[in-house]
Amino acid sequence: MDPDVRTIEEQVALLLRLADRNRRRATRLDGTLERSAYLALGRLAADGPLGINEIADHLRLDASTVTRQVLAMETAGHVTRERDENDGRRAVISMTPAGAEALAATRSARHDVYRDVLAGWEQDDRHQLAALLTRLNAELDAGTGLR
Repeated sequence: MDPDVRTIEEQVALLLRLADRNRRRATRLDGTLERSAYLALGRLAADGPLGINEIADHLRLDASTVTRQVLAMETAGHVTRERDENDGRRAVISMTPAGAEALAATRSARHDVYRDVLAGWEQDDRHQLAALLTRLNAELDAGTGLR
């Protein structure tokens, strides 16, 4: 067994655990968006109005799960849902001004948390971590090693 791979696997598992714990403990994250809403609103901010299936593809989730999440975001006033004028079977999800404000507040709070965590790191180390996490996520998303 490759000891580096074992260490990486254990550290990723611990990272996920610590991120969840710290999210619950960090009072400055109180009232911010939960992860799926944060990611969905981020996609809507980048791409504009999208259908449920497009959001589901981005989040790597089933459309039925995203439908429930969109309902929660709609109830919170963060999105609106309308019928596609070209295809009445398709719902189009748009971010509201309140959703944009919630996204901006969450981004700012999350940025501040990670800025503080990484405050003692050199810029090159932060840059390298960002590049390696991006690469790891791309490999995980591609399903590398799952075949």
